[in-house]
Amino acid sequence: MELLIASNILLWLLLIAVAFTVMALVRQIGVLHGRIAPAGALMVDKGVAVNDPAPRVTAADRQGRAVTIGYRSDRAQLLFFLAPGCPVCKSLLPAVKSIARDNAGELQVIYISDGDMAEQQTLIETHQLHNATYVVGPEIGMTYQIGKLPYAVLVDPAGVLRAKGLVNSREHLDSLLETRHLGSASLQHYLHGQPVADPGNHRAHP
Repeated sequence: MELLIASNILLWLLLIAVAFTVMALVRQIGVLHGRIAPAGALMVDKGVAVNDPAPRVTAADRQGRAVTIGYRSDRAQLLFFLAPGCPVCKSLLPAVKSIARDNAGELQVIYISDGDMAEQQTLIETHQLHNATYVVGPEIGMTYQIGKLPYAVLVDPAGVLRAKGLVNSREHLDSLLETRHLGSASLQHYLHGQPVADPGNHRAHP
């Protein structure tokens, strides 16, 4: 009988010890989670700097309509560079469409690609981009020096390039939009305490 009581006491002590261990681990996980910085779009140091005037480009979309980029407008512009052969690009299309739909009054999303028109058409039909502003041609990508995909650029209504970077997730896309409120060139700059200069100090387009 005494042996059974002692065994039960040991079991309870062991259970209490395990409970305290689990609580400590949960607390440590919370600390680590708080220290992990959110991942933003990776800004490649090429082309026009953030908070400089965006290059002005006029191109035709796949329906022959004129598309102007970098000029003053009533809405900001999100340029999404993609390719039919890019799996990550295609996986992001639902997120890009959602952003376009949720911000329709203040943001124009422009899809920019290059290459075979038949492949472009297949992508457009598969992802229901028939009504989207979709430009096929190398001019815009060359002007903005886009070397990797998927890539996104945010231009504000005044024609100033506000954010840019490689985007591999919805989180990366959202980080570009957040930089408008953070006052930094990218989420990485914000986390490292590197604010950008006042865009008013930069010269405007000639």
